[in-house]
Amino acid sequence: MTALVACETLLLVLLVVLVASLLRSHAEVLRRLGPPEGEDEDGRALATSIVGPGSRAGGRPAADVVGTTLEGDAVKIAVGGDAPSTLLAFLTSGCTSCLGFWEAFDSPRRAELPAGVRLVAITKDGSHESPARLRELRPDGVPVVLSTDAWDAYRVPAAPYFVYVDGGRVAGEGAATGWEQLASLLRDALEDARLAARGRAAGEERALRMDHALAAAGIAPGHPSLYPGGGGAEREEGG
Repeated sequence: MTALVACETLLLVLLVVLVASLLRSHAEVLRRLGPPEGEDEDGRALATSIVGPGSRAGGRPAADVVGTTLEGDAVKIAVGGDAPSTLLAFLTSGCTSCLGFWEAFDSPRRAELPAGVRLVAITKDGSHESPARLRELRPDGVPVVLSTDAWDAYRVPAAPYFVYVDGGRVAGEGAATGWEQLASLLRDALEDARLAARGRAAGEERALRMDHALAAAGIAPGHPSLYPGGGGAEREEGG
C-alpha cells in the first residue's frame, strides 16, 4: 500500500513538472511571435480611428522621416515648415491588414484621400523587412522609406498605423483596419480641424469689430467707462 501511494505521488510530481514546462514553452512562443495584430505589447486593443489633437498626439512637433529608399539611397522626408500636409503610413510586408493598404495605395482608390495630402509609406529597416518583397508591394508614385528610427520617433505600437502631420505638428494618429475606414476617418479629422480654425477666426473677427466700435466711439485704453469702479488710467498705472 505504501509503495502504491509513493508511486502515485511520484507520478503527480512528474505531471506537475510536465505542465509547468509546457506553459513556459507556450509563453516563450508567444513572446517570440510578438503581440497579436491589433494589440500593443501590453495586450491592449489599439484605436481604430484617426484621432484629433486631443488624443495621444497632443499636437506635438512632428519629426522628419530619415531613412533609405528600396534602392539603398539615403532619403529625408521633411514634414515641417512649408511642407505639405502628410499622411505617414507605417506598414509591414507581412501583416494581412497592411496588404490591403499596399493594394489600395496602388489603385485609383488613392484618389479618395483628401486633395493636397501627401502620402508616404514607412517600413522598418532591411534587418526587419524584405526589400525584395517591398519592391513588389511598392505603389506607383508613393515614396517608400525604410526607417526604424521613424517608428521609434512616432512611437508606433503596431502596423498598420497612420500619423497625419499638418503644419509641422502631429494633428492626428491611430490604427485603421481597412481602406474605407482610413479615408473616412481622415476626412472627418480634416473637417474637425477646419471647423476649429473657422471658430478661432470668427473669435478674432469679433474682437477686431469690438475694437473698431470702441475706437469710433472715442473709447481708448484707460477710458473711465472701461473701469466701472473708477480709477481709469490712474488705476491701471497703479496696478
